[in-house]
Amino acid sequence: MKKIFKKKEGDDSLGCLIKKTLSKKIAMGKIKFLLTMVLLVGTFYSCSDDNSIKGETATEHSVALRTVLNKLKLEHTVTHGKNATAANPAAAMLCFDFVFPMTFSYNNGTTVTVASLDGLLSILQNESPNMFLAGVVFPFEVQSGGALQTINNEQELTALIMQCGVPTFVEDLQHTFCFDLVFPIQLTYNGQVVTINNQSELMQFGDAPGFNGVIEVVFPISVIYQNQTMVLNNTYDFYQMVNNCNQGSCNCPQNYEPVCVQTPNGIVEFGNMCFAQCAGYTQNNLVPCNSNQCVISNLTTTAGNCNPAGGYSLTINFVYTNAPTDHFVVYNSLYEPIGTYLLSDLPVTIDNYPIMNSSGADFLTVDFGVNSNCSSSQQWSTPNCGGCNCTTEYNPVCVHDNQGNTITFSNPCFAQCAGYTPTDYVNCLNPSYNFSQALGNCFNITYPVQVQYNGAVHTVNSDGELLQYFNPNVTPMPVVSYPIVVSFASGSYTFVNQQAFENQIQISCP
Repeated sequence: MKKIFKKKEGDDSLGCLIKKTLSKKIAMGKIKFLLTMVLLVGTFYSCSDDNSIKGETATEHSVALRTVLNKLKLEHTVTHGKNATAANPAAAMLCFDFVFPMTFSYNNGTTVTVASLDGLLSILQNESPNMFLAGVVFPFEVQSGGALQTINNEQELTALIMQCGVPTFVEDLQHTFCFDLVFPIQLTYNGQVVTINNQSELMQFGDAPGFNGVIEVVFPISVIYQNQTMVLNNTYDFYQMVNNCNQGSCNCPQNYEPVCVQTPNGIVEFGNMCFAQCAGYTQNNLVPCNSNQCVISNLTTTAGNCNPAGGYSLTINFVYTNAPTDHFVVYNSLYEPIGTYLLSDLPVTIDNYPIMNSSGADFLTVDFGVNSNCSSSQQWSTPNCGGCNCTTEYNPVCVHDNQGNTITFSNPCFAQCAGYTPTDYVNCLNPSYNFSQALGNCFNITYPVQVQYNGAVHTVNSDGELLQYFNPNVTPMPVVSYPIVVSFASGSYTFVNQQAFENQIQISCP
């Protein structure tokens, strides 16, 4: 399915063609059309009348590129507005920056050389279903973690996306939150065409051992969106449909934890409870998608008093049926784990829930772990609390919360910001796990990561390097810089602090 776009020998670039054509006497209507094209692409080309751009380089059709461009386009629009410049590069969410100039190709084979992120964002904002970027010249360079990295092909670009913890194309295909794929569909993988007959087969295909994420869909495909069947002709159409799920007044996490509701047209599945609520349904409308399905209902969140850390207490409670485990995970609005708690402890109060935004409202998601297919989300009004500024050094202190649970803070500053004083400190319990033994056996860390050791920050790329900067007599695990991505047998987690990491180790590692 790989498609090579090449310039024909002797062809001028589009910018040169426009320049030459404008010098001729043509109809006024054509002049207006060409002037529009000049505004769109003229600044991204360099040419002369005597030297046309030859077809010496070839762009390769790239699904992974379309994934990156869509996330770049979406993040930049949300963060800076459609007409903003790249003064604050939107590529930060991707954990890497493109090194310009780069050469891309449109879906019709026209090539364009882009000199800056501003230029690329300008092109992306002016794309359409008939004219969009679809290919790139390999190899190209990116800057990641302060170093230059060469991306030689589609597989390496896909691996880079996965390294960032950003959903790949196949993950976006699996987790179609606000619309449903019409099966069967066909995928191409390793030169072979694979027929996928249902959502379950699609999930199994993407989660198979050794799968590298490099696939293409045989278009056109159909989807059902808002009770209407729509035809998607290419990856651009697909990502436009994905972006529909991020529009409107609801800001839902992109985690696939399906719930079903009863409607006049039958049972409808939503990607997660947040999207169901955005469609006007409540916990009381939930019905099992099948007889054995886990369901979380009547999720409530009650905000309490502020504390000096800038957070506040938050009490969580819910009703559940067919729970697959004895514990649940709380994720914030960025789908980062806050902590893991026992079902038997419900209702659970989190003494220092962090303030995620200043909009006056927030939401969280509770589920039973990765791939549990059982979750619920809830929104609430946040209290007006101040902030607290602490260093990131790891000098742990422990206290007992109002339920008698031991809470570990990274250092005394965070404990004091949470409203505790030195008189509240208690002995920290020895960890029930051995980090050195569990590393590589019970879980695997996605490298590179940064670790703090003897007052310096080191970048490590393997388990062996990490253990060189670990002294178990000082800390229960290496002091890494968060967030990090860690894979357990139950799935892959992104941890934003050491406490969340430790909680999962104690749950998953015997």
